[in-house]
Amino acid sequence: MNEPKKPMPRLMMVGFAVTGVASFGGLAAMIAIAIEKVRSGKGLDTYRTAWLVEFNYIGMLVFFGALAVALTIGGYLRFREYKQWREFERKYSVDKDNT
Repeated sequence: MNEPKKPMPRLMMVGFAVTGVASFGGLAAMIAIAIEKVRSGKGLDTYRTAWLVEFNYIGMLVFFGALAVALTIGGYLRFREYKQWREFERKYSVDKDNT
């Protein structure tokens, strides 16, 4: 009845890897450009995003900084939850043979 899942094709995995590397490179370039603009004194110059929203370079750096802090806090909370769950399982382990 239940057919086993087919593994993801290699070409698709390679495509995801290439896309991920390209996206990371684009993000690094955006941050480098923003840092250079702020250093040169043009941090408050506005530019239009792809969605035609006006933004400035200092705001972009603040956004990415807040994103990094949020991801760090979220990762810490997830790790702490994982540790608590493992402790709970060790404390109240159920014998798998008797289920």
